[in-house]
Amino acid sequence: MGDDANRSESPRRRLNRELVQMAHCLAEGGPNINEIARQTGQYKETVRYRYHKFFLDKGITVQAAPSYPRLGFKRLIVVAKLARSCEANAKSIFTALRELCYLHSFTRVMLTGEYVIHVAVPSELAERCASVYRALQESGLFRELEILEFEQMRNPPMKPEFFDFVRGTWSFDWNSARAKDTKLPLSVRPTVEKYDKVDLLILKELDIDASRTLVKMVENVKVSLKALEFHYRGHVRPRGLIKGYRLVWQGTKYDREQRRAVSRKDSVELTILLKDGTREEVAELMLLLNSTPFLWSEAYGGAYCAEVFLENYAYIGFLEYIDEFANKVGKKLRVLIMDQSHALRFVIQYKLFDGVSKKWLLNEQAVLNALGSLAPVVRRDADLRGGDETDKAP
Repeated sequence: MGDDANRSESPRRRLNRELVQMAHCLAEGGPNINEIARQTGQYKETVRYRYHKFFLDKGITVQAAPSYPRLGFKRLIVVAKLARSCEANAKSIFTALRELCYLHSFTRVMLTGEYVIHVAVPSELAERCASVYRALQESGLFRELEILEFEQMRNPPMKPEFFDFVRGTWSFDWNSARAKDTKLPLSVRPTVEKYDKVDLLILKELDIDASRTLVKMVENVKVSLKALEFHYRGHVRPRGLIKGYRLVWQGTKYDREQRRAVSRKDSVELTILLKDGTREEVAELMLLLNSTPFLWSEAYGGAYCAEVFLENYAYIGFLEYIDEFANKVGKKLRVLIMDQSHALRFVIQYKLFDGVSKKWLLNEQAVLNALGSLAPVVRRDADLRGGDETDKAP
């Protein structure tokens, strides 16, 4: 019966089914051509050709996802408005915060001028880090600031069964979206593992490009190939420091030559924030979003925050899909439209890890000094007014 079904399957359907299998293998083990060929029963040459043609050439890249819980990190999400005199320096300001204060990504909110800032910070430094951001508000760098703390952060795997790799489009039925078999992620925090500076450098390299071999990493990590293999096979893999691999299917990437984010104009990014929701409301929203293939990331623990990427043709359907829930919870829920052209995501900040003491560092005064030099007008006015700058510029 199965053989008859396969024989009656059109070549195009068969191709897409095999590409879906490849996508699942990529999410589990990364772009290992030999392993994908073994698991899918395809020739290595075929897998290599399809990986380039239907993934890389279509803008779908593969990145290793560091396991931040196993590294002992928390996630802070900061919703903030810069002082108006600082808005032109937004990229420089956030890059400095990345270098000195664990900023992991930032995206501008359309229409409101806010920024949603993700901060991946070691748990023992979380409160100090939050205090630095509050001090920056007091100095006048931020007009508005709200900090939310989360215990868990995850990137749900791509659901390739809803994606047509040949056409590059999604096919999803909103009416049957509330899948009963969808399971919510476990809230148990895994054990924090031991690691060193070389382990972090390996994670950084794989986060940039998961197809990078150990041989290609040697120059950047600056250790011998033998030492690199020891750390990768003895630390990174067995200790679960790589959570998995994410397929970046939405096509947003950083153009290193132009030094700016390049995003597709046929997709929409939303940030969905639920504050002060009951456990039942958080669970309901998580179930709603996890039942779709458009959820990119979610943070939970107290509040809930999700990033959703939608093709333009799916945007209205998604709003209708969450409309009933939104009306039920009212002002607890915020749906923010993000500006992908003013967004950057960074790799883990390995430079703040002291390889000798094996401790993460945070120099609060260095942060304040650096940001003061980037926004001298704000700092000078704040000093003149005793730190009560409220930024009343038009």
